[in-house]
Amino acid sequence: MIFEKGTFTMSEEVFSELCDDMIGLCTACGEEYDGSLEPDAHNVECSSCGKEKTCGVEELMLMGRIELQDDEFEE
Repeated sequence: MIFEKGTFTMSEEVFSELCDDMIGLCTACGEEYDGSLEPDAHNVECSSCGKEKTCGVEELMLMGRIELQDDEFEE
């Protein structure tokens, strides 16, 4: 997964795993939320940087903040 300027690029496989595990991602620092988040979580306080910029991955997809690549995608 690549994080750049508030957006994430990842394979469909990684996206699916993040959804299954109910992971949230911070659009300020790019870190995963420490714990699980509802898919529609929005602007939750980040467990790494403290900013209220963490969202569930499905919410990030709807917001256009996730770009999917082929499964062969590598960093």
